[in-house]
Amino acid sequence: MNIQMRGNRPRSRTSAGFSLVEMMIAAAVSLFVIGALLTVAANSSSAGRSRERSAELQDAGRYALEQIKGDLLHAGFLGISTLFFPDQAFVFAVTNVCDSTTVGQISLRIWGANDSNPYNATCIPDANYSIGDVLVIRGLNPLPVTAPFSSTKAYYHSSYEKGGAFKGPGVATEIDCTGVSFLAPCFDYLINETVYYVSPYTTSAAESPLVPALYRMRLSDGPSMVAELVASGVENMQIRYGVFQTDMTVQYLAADSMAGTDWDAVKSVQIWLLMRSSVTDSGYVNNKTYTMGAQSITKNDGYPRLLLSTVVNLRN
Repeated sequence: MNIQMRGNRPRSRTSAGFSLVEMMIAAAVSLFVIGALLTVAANSSSAGRSRERSAELQDAGRYALEQIKGDLLHAGFLGISTLFFPDQAFVFAVTNVCDSTTVGQISLRIWGANDSNPYNATCIPDANYSIGDVLVIRGLNPLPVTAPFSSTKAYYHSSYEKGGAFKGPGVATEIDCTGVSFLAPCFDYLINETVYYVSPYTTSAAESPLVPALYRMRLSDGPSMVAELVASGVENMQIRYGVFQTDMTVQYLAADSMAGTDWDAVKSVQIWLLMRSSVTDSGYVNNKTYTMGAQSITKNDGYPRLLLSTVVNLRN
């Protein structure tokens, strides 16, 4: 038997690779995919920042409304007194007083000014006031206090029949509960007087950029009216007062539409706060119109904003 041996013949092998054209196409596709991913990431980051700013505006605005509401609920609170006596301003001095003729006059439990600053010559210089309404609230702190009384604080001595303001360390003779002019029981309270307004800045006029904020002047140690930051980002505040009418309805009026006797008939207060972000959003244009009571405010800039409102029914 003849066996035929076949030798292995060498075969040519062709290497599989990319041509220059294929490499250029692959690079272009890769760049397209990477660009799309970067765009998605950038949009996601921008959306995240927008949500964070919206949440910040919500939190700051809600806090500001709660602060105003808390003061309004105690407006006109007289402790256990049923009558204003004496119904007059303090007979002692208050530093940085807003209005020396009405400070501590609790019967004037609520007052306001419409889009103006009535205290530019006293406690709120025009450099500290931006825009919007000014709201004044007076009443007693709901928690009674006991002696010894501080010479730097303003108090109200309250009994069933009458009450009066004093400054420590002792209660004035004419309003002392141990005297014959007062009937027991008697309680003493700190006097609250608060003036809300919108400032053009949060920390100082030197900050950059300027971030508007809600401030209040509050009766504090001294006694003195002291400025307190309430919430940053408040750009405008508008107030309407619900005045009880003879036909048993409530009509909401701006401060400049209120008659002198209308302030005693205020049953509720409507508040609008326009919140503004501290920085602009890249590529964002805000040309919205915000309605605050009878006022419509149109913007044309890059600041995100949020409008909040509430109604507070007065207790006293």
